[in-house]
Amino acid sequence: MSGTDGVDVEDLIASAQIASAGDPEQEIATLQDLLRLAWGLMTERQQNDMIESDEAQEVLQAEEDEEGERGEE
Repeated sequence: MSGTDGVDVEDLIASAQIASAGDPEQEIATLQDLLRLAWGLMTERQQNDMIESDEAQEVLQAEEDEEGERGEE
C-alpha cells in the first residue's frame, strides 16, 4: 500500500513498531497518533470517501463480527 510522494504506509507501521521498542501498547498509541494526524490533514470529502470505502467497511465489519463472537463466548 503506497501513498503519495514515495511514502509507504508500511514504512510508517514499521516506524511505529521500532519506536515502541517492543511494547504493543506503545505501538498502538503511536499508530493512533499517526492516524489522527493523517485524518486531520484530510479534507472532509477525503475523510468521507475513506470511511465509506468498501475496504474500510470490510475492516469495520470484521471488527464488529469479532466483538460479537467474543460476546457469545
